[in-house]
Amino acid sequence: MAIGSVVIRLSDLVDAQEAVCYAALVKKHRGMTARNQPFVRCIFRDKRVQYESMLWHDHRFFPDAEGWAEGQPYRLEVRGKHDLRYGMQIELLGIRPATEEDEPDGYDFFDLVESSRYEPKTLMKAIRSRIDRFITQPQLHELVTRVLEEHEGLFTKMQAAQAMHHAYTAGLLEHVWSMSRVAESLILHYASYYSELNPPLDKGVVMAAVILHDIGKLRELLYNPVEARYTKEGRLVGHILMGRDMVRDMARKIEGFPEETLLLLEHAILAHHGRHEYGAPVLPQTVEAILVNFIDELDAKMNIVARQRMQSNTLDEFTDRVYGLDNRRIYKGIPDEAAAAEDRAPLS
Repeated sequence: MAIGSVVIRLSDLVDAQEAVCYAALVKKHRGMTARNQPFVRCIFRDKRVQYESMLWHDHRFFPDAEGWAEGQPYRLEVRGKHDLRYGMQIELLGIRPATEEDEPDGYDFFDLVESSRYEPKTLMKAIRSRIDRFITQPQLHELVTRVLEEHEGLFTKMQAAQAMHHAYTAGLLEHVWSMSRVAESLILHYASYYSELNPPLDKGVVMAAVILHDIGKLRELLYNPVEARYTKEGRLVGHILMGRDMVRDMARKIEGFPEETLLLLEHAILAHHGRHEYGAPVLPQTVEAILVNFIDELDAKMNIVARQRMQSNTLDEFTDRVYGLDNRRIYKGIPDEAAAAEDRAPLS
């Protein structure tokens, strides 16, 4: 059977299979081998997976790769190749740009880019509800509300990262919503558990920091539906300092903003990565900042693990090595058909 007659999703490709797939070019990296031979490393993706294709200097498409554009969709003729070390890869047998004329053949650009499976309006409603319930200090409530209102359009579609966690459209919003949900439980628990603290755990500062900790990513990254790109300022300054500046600038516009509250909020934002080697300018030194750091790390790593398990196409019971988890391979477990059929709880 000719390759051109078999059209499948890239995510359905299996080892040694030849087929036509539509995919977006996520990244194109040029490099040199140890023998000083040039190569091009291309990463193609659909909504569910992304696979690498290596073009060595003698590959027939190596000269053409110069003209391929990142972020653009392509019609690929491929052969699946599963490598025990690197997982599934694809061998390019044919390639051309995908166009609207390919739609009757199964091409759909929005099936090539990943996005949150949750409705942004629902997530924003839940976040606003937590702002009202936990941030009772008037100026702090105003600050968080005004920052979100000023940036809502971009905030509801930006990725949380270029590659690591929640790296899909509306991923930042989903990350913040998920953190706020976890924070709600932990705030209530630890405020009650350590009720003798004086001053007590500042619930409002924790929730405000959870919601605004990554707000600087709206300036660190440029939104692109295939993959976010770093701005020049993002690379040179970074989202942590950018976010602190955005919060500080807004606080200056609010009359009578308490200095101690602003200091605690700024510190929690600056320290949310937890360690200097992870990019934190300062280490967490308040109970609020420590709580925010652990909530952020937990939510990011759970997203990495869950996505790896759901998207893994390895032939054994473990996923490929996960860079964001020290190159560990994650055990897939035994599927529970009954659990898969259960109704999901509504979002809150």
